[in-house]
Amino acid sequence: MDLKNLYCQVKEAISVLDLEKVWPGLVPLKFALYDNKHCFFDGEYIKKTADFCANTSIRFNGEQIAIWMVAEESDVSVLASKLIHEMFHGYQATHGWDCLPNEMDALFHYRYSAENLSLKLRENELLLELLDHFDPAAYRELLMSRKMRSEKYPYEFLYESKIEETEGTANFVEWKALEQLDQGKALTLMDRMRLVMTRPEHLFPIRISGYYTGALMINAMLHAGNYSFDPAVRPVILSLLKDIDAAEYRSSGSESVIAAVTEALSRFDQGSEEIIRSALDRNEIVLKGPFELVGVNIYDARRCGEYITSTYFLMYRDEEDKLLEGDFVIRIKDERTIDTVYRLK
Repeated sequence: MDLKNLYCQVKEAISVLDLEKVWPGLVPLKFALYDNKHCFFDGEYIKKTADFCANTSIRFNGEQIAIWMVAEESDVSVLASKLIHEMFHGYQATHGWDCLPNEMDALFHYRYSAENLSLKLRENELLLELLDHFDPAAYRELLMSRKMRSEKYPYEFLYESKIEETEGTANFVEWKALEQLDQGKALTLMDRMRLVMTRPEHLFPIRISGYYTGALMINAMLHAGNYSFDPAVRPVILSLLKDIDAAEYRSSGSESVIAAVTEALSRFDQGSEEIIRSALDRNEIVLKGPFELVGVNIYDARRCGEYITSTYFLMYRDEEDKLLEGDFVIRIKDERTIDTVYRLK
């Protein structure tokens, strides 16, 4: 992979963006592209260190930057929009957004409920309706449903909303940047939203669905005049419900939708068990604890009993933080302690 050439193309694409129209106050950050061996940052190749892990925004050499792992050939416009997504996480960090979820805690304590998620599917239908045409009645139903879920499933709703606030806003920014760079690909992204948001199987893991619901929540709130771009006013999506009374809202998921969600959850659980079983059968042990579990690739991490899956990397502590690259199944002693790590493939 020619990281230098790709970097130059992406930097040029970012340079033509009017980021003030994407998100007031957003400015481009320095960024790095890296692969398994090399790292190209701010116009030159540098030594690839453990700092370059996943796609995110990090503090590097005293400044906030965006990083992206190049694993395959990438469309320049799409990659540029995704780096804007990561730059927005840098914006969140520098402005002290206080709505970050506790990802590792949620991995252990978020409970999948067919009723909760069937209601969420109805909300997704409303969000798509509001994308096509803003309707005050649909918007009111959306807020009442969310308020009801926040009262009935407080832990789950809080986690979902924090993902919407952090990743959803970044995905909104990515979407709007892509609209400036390539309208056709932005429409493809919207088609993807329409495809996945009403299908139960795309609710698992729940974190991923928040990218789209958060982006469309912001879209709906902007049309309703409810959104503040003031970085000091956080969290906006959660605070929106403080004056909503859902006492008379009696909507519940239909039996057919609840059944569909239940079936999709069962398939998800079976998939998790198959992933774990394949790693145990392979029995390639790469780490034997006990070690402190620092972090996993939370994007698509799964937990099944005493096992966690992580793609691309695993971080653990052995006097200092260490990084393992690859796909793994981790057997845990408790929420903070690694027992054994198996390579997945």
